[in-house]
Amino acid sequence: MAPALLDTNGQQMNGVSPNTDKASTPADVATTVQKLSKYGNPALFTTPDRKIEIRPTEVPTPAATEALIHVRCTGICGSDMHFWHRGSIGPLLFDRPCILGHEPSGVVLAVGSEVTTLRKGDRVAIEPGIPCERCWLCDAGKYNLCEQVKFIGVCPYAGSIRRFITHEAKYCHKLPDGVTFAQGALLEPLSVVLNAVRQSSDSLAIGKPALICGAGPIGLCALAAVKASGAFPIVITDVDEAKLDFARKFVPGIKTYHVQMQDTAIETSENIRKVFGVRSRDVERMIPSPDEYRAPSTVIECTGIEISVNTACYTCRRDGVVMIIGVGRSIMNNLPFMHLSLSQIDVRFTNRYSDTWPAGINALQNKQVMDLDAMVTHTYPLEEAIQAMEACSDPKTPTVKVQIVDNTEVEV
Repeated sequence: MAPALLDTNGQQMNGVSPNTDKASTPADVATTVQKLSKYGNPALFTTPDRKIEIRPTEVPTPAATEALIHVRCTGICGSDMHFWHRGSIGPLLFDRPCILGHEPSGVVLAVGSEVTTLRKGDRVAIEPGIPCERCWLCDAGKYNLCEQVKFIGVCPYAGSIRRFITHEAKYCHKLPDGVTFAQGALLEPLSVVLNAVRQSSDSLAIGKPALICGAGPIGLCALAAVKASGAFPIVITDVDEAKLDFARKFVPGIKTYHVQMQDTAIETSENIRKVFGVRSRDVERMIPSPDEYRAPSTVIECTGIEISVNTACYTCRRDGVVMIIGVGRSIMNNLPFMHLSLSQIDVRFTNRYSDTWPAGINALQNKQVMDLDAMVTHTYPLEEAIQAMEACSDPKTPTVKVQIVDNTEVEV
């Protein structure tokens, strides 16, 4: 038998629900799982000693409420790179081998006995977090904050960079004909942004100026979403001119600012505000700009880097909103507390998402609201998943979003 992952209680976490009783598995599902074994289930693991390797794993058997899915596409996220290179993000620690990946889409091959919403052949995008559905946060509809969430690709819950996976059917969202597998895999990063945009709805609106800090994949999703909101003018910043050049082609009509790394947060913020047509002020002496109203009422920070967060705070106009999506160090210093206080700037944070996949699917269907296709700059077959990860790490390879695909013809 191929290896399975174990959680701290010794439960299998490679896609096989710890509650699965194989003896009670319906005969047709058991037959499907047996037939799939001939295809193998290669999976991309990262280890505590910072290595990545492809290992064989067993084909998982779905529990009564789960679907068995052939993963056709998985996007590589910055967090996958963090887990590989650093072994952690804040308190999220990889202390054992675990499969990476949490941006999947695929095809349903079989469903558990209690599943009524899916059937064999359905194309789906997978929402990677499975909340407990019992705590007060889940009861309030804020299941993205559930402290008992099982999030695939975060140790000990195995991720989606493999051929076959099981997942709770409730969190498998059907894809209409107008949405491809590649687009389905983009729904996860888009959902991060949609949750942030939803929380900024009191400041992000038609004709209101907006700033996005960081032109990586999340920043580009934010750029597309902010454009769709009707905000104007829109500026996006980055330290990499090539990323800004991509952003200008990706969403025509926006403005960019190339951040100079030697500049202070205040210097950078003043230069960004000039792009919005805001004349200078003296921040330290509290001498205002006569054009303060033109400054961005919404700033979406997508890098998680301390100086960028501080820059976002200084750039935002008085009574505006700074929405921080980016994740960074556990402790961040030098936040301009009194500037934020006296300017009544609302600093907000967002964690993952809740109830965003349906809206994301609608937005991407037939590209009527937004078109994210250009973000996918590189694709690799599952067998070359290691090379895909290495490409993301190679500064000589200009990637935006790398996806791992599996076009194996599976017959069941």
